[in-house]
Amino acid sequence: MSTPVATPVQTAPPPAPAGDPRTPLGRRITQLPSWVGATIGVALILLIWWIASITLFQSSRAIPTPFSVAARFFDGAQWVSLWTNLQVTLGSAAWGFLWGNLAAFLFASLVLLLPRLEQIVTQLAIVTYCIPLVAIGPVLVIVAGLDNPQVPSITLAALSVFFTSVVGTLLGFRAASATSLDVVRAYGGGRWTMLRKVQLIAALPSVFGALRIAAPAAFLGAILAEYLGSGGENKLGKLLRSAQAVGDVPTLWFLALISGAVAGLAYFLVGLVARFVTPWTAGKAGS
Repeated sequence: MSTPVATPVQTAPPPAPAGDPRTPLGRRITQLPSWVGATIGVALILLIWWIASITLFQSSRAIPTPFSVAARFFDGAQWVSLWTNLQVTLGSAAWGFLWGNLAAFLFASLVLLLPRLEQIVTQLAIVTYCIPLVAIGPVLVIVAGLDNPQVPSITLAALSVFFTSVVGTLLGFRAASATSLDVVRAYGGGRWTMLRKVQLIAALPSVFGALRIAAPAAFLGAILAEYLGSGGENKLGKLLRSAQAVGDVPTLWFLALISGAVAGLAYFLVGLVARFVTPWTAGKAGS
């Protein structure tokens, strides 16, 4: 007499959540264009912003409604004043970005040529990073005086980028292939030849990564110096301080949004340049 064989009980798998790609709804969600999610996110932020402005901050008016801030974007006189002040700030930020990165690249190159200087350069970079810009800004304003109105803005912009660029350049130099360096040595090349032929090219992706962070940092450093009282009349920092003095909260938010947009644009532009200079980092074939 044969013994009956027990068959295993088939259990239904648990239902997948709505956002799971295995469900029809999940597939539809994952197949949506990226701009849809971005639009929904912006709409939620605006909704929360509007609710907070009319409930929690209605009496203090510390947070204006999105409509009052949006009205500034359609005010022609506001844009004229903004451009008059913004172009001076952009000039100071550009000079600070240039000098700060040139100094960073020079010191990093010295470390490659003279390795004994590494600790000194590293400590110098750390000191510039640890110095509070809010504390050193007023000192620079007093030292520069009214005769050199752009010196504090350029100096703070340069200090804002020095540490990031030094670290990024040093890391890039160390990313050079040891085999390529051995080939240069085998053909009688010295440290200067290795720097030009191998290490500089190997460092480009890391250098541009540092520059992408340094670009908005230089712009915000220049604004900080102007806000702390650097000389001159037409400056974005002075415009921010004037709006704060009269309690024009919507204009303050308008200027803050514009400043954030300019900083983001600087980050994007440096990244765009990096894609053309170092196409191999984006998976493209470089010549």
